[in-house]
Amino acid sequence: MQYRLFLTGLILLTISLAACVPYEKVRPAKERATYHYMMGVAALDEDNPTDALKEFLLAEESDDRDPKIQSALAQAYWLKQAHDLAEEHFKNAIELSDDPDYYQNLAALYLSMERYDDAISAFRSAADNLLFDRPALAWTGIGLANFQKQDYAASEHAYKKAIAINSRYYLAPFHLGELYYKQGRPVEALDMFTRTVELAPRFPNGHYWQGLVYMKIKDAKKAKMSFREVVRLAPQSETARLANNYLKIINK
Repeated sequence: MQYRLFLTGLILLTISLAACVPYEKVRPAKERATYHYMMGVAALDEDNPTDALKEFLLAEESDDRDPKIQSALAQAYWLKQAHDLAEEHFKNAIELSDDPDYYQNLAALYLSMERYDDAISAFRSAADNLLFDRPALAWTGIGLANFQKQDYAASEHAYKKAIAINSRYYLAPFHLGELYYKQGRPVEALDMFTRTVELAPRFPNGHYWQGLVYMKIKDAKKAKMSFREVVRLAPQSETARLANNYLKIINK
């Protein structure tokens, strides 16, 4: 669950929606490409990856050298679970542009495919680019990939690097807390989860994991407070269901 959550945050949608105008076949190729690209973005905004893919393919027919169109195609293919095609088009975007966002998106794709070494390499390409405005995001991705590889020392280093770069990015201490929890370091885990909910008080997973640590150190009163906050923030979520189960245990 936390893994999927982070992947969502990793995807940097570099596409933007502008006002659309009626389509005319007599338009130059560049204008046709722009039109279909914007229509595809609108379809993505409506959670319709099939229509988005159709529009992006039409955009590519008119302009196959636009990196934004290649990246958009990759994102649509990814949503359609066509991972190999998504990889191909992210790589096309990288060949056409040195925008580090494309490396970041490719890394997130590799992470979802459990290709952790490839993910780390792509994240580093984004993080090391001085023009990338979210290096803490890339370093957190490196940490998560190493965590999945069970290289916990490298994972901890990467999370701490992310925190040092941007102390306001709440997912870095959150995932570091997960690492500490797995390693049986509850005091350090609690510190990280507390920092997470201070930075993002409406982030239910931060409160949930904080509650888990309180349960581990046998502080039922504080655990109850954390789990109740999860239920308040996201009552219909799976996290809230789990929190309610712990509340039942505490109240027995």
